[in-house]
Amino acid sequence: MKAVVWHGIVDIRLDDMPEPKIEQLTDAIVRLTASAICGTNLHFVCGTFSGMKPSTILGHEMARRQGAFTVNFEQEDPDATIKKLTGGIGVDRVIDAVGVDAMHAHHEPPAEKAVQQAESFKQEVQQVAPQQNPHDGNWVPGDAPSQVLQWAAECIAKAGTIGIIGVYPLTDQVFPIGQVMNKNLAVNAGNCNYRAYIPQLVEMVRIGQIDPLEVLTKVEPLTNVIHAYEQFDKRESGWIKTEPTLPAAAQ
Repeated sequence: MKAVVWHGIVDIRLDDMPEPKIEQLTDAIVRLTASAICGTNLHFVCGTFSGMKPSTILGHEMARRQGAFTVNFEQEDPDATIKKLTGGIGVDRVIDAVGVDAMHAHHEPPAEKAVQQAESFKQEVQQVAPQQNPHDGNWVPGDAPSQVLQWAAECIAKAGTIGIIGVYPLTDQVFPIGQVMNKNLAVNAGNCNYRAYIPQLVEMVRIGQIDPLEVLTKVEPLTNVIHAYEQFDKRESGWIKTEPTLPAAAQ
């Protein structure tokens, strides 16, 4: 079977892999007719999530688009903007969906705070990504791993809740615990509990309540999957949710 395989930092390939086999009584082989590219895999490729083993097959995401008021952190300070929008109180709930590859602001005036934290951010990057190999604008680790967590703790109201679904490796040990404790914040974090949601999602698809195809922005042949990863990593327009497809004869 064809699969995107991790061979090392910035080294992913479309390889021929052995077909899966039942090894334990509790095993099951699931036939996928569609998959997609997820931002989680970029952490593995960039080197900001350690402990990866060569020959690991990437890919797990099988489904986003909701309207929201956006804040461009290169033009305005997220904390100040959100406080202004909420009458100085802050929001009740914040979700960090970015994770370890967060970027700080690079233009004034928002970049002023980042300049003050430049050395600490540099140390964080070295801690989570000691091995890096950027190439032609791809696979560049985020330059401020704790930036989104800091913004979350700053812009949230007292007694609010922070949800963390962005990926952080075990080597990341920077967290704004002082603000979290003194603002009486609750923190919920973890990877998606797929087993809790998939049955309901499958039923919603079955009865026509939702159409998974509506979230796709690109459909590419599997032979172009590495190019798709590169475009997705560069945040190129239109490469939000890509489905790599098999030739009809292989499905």
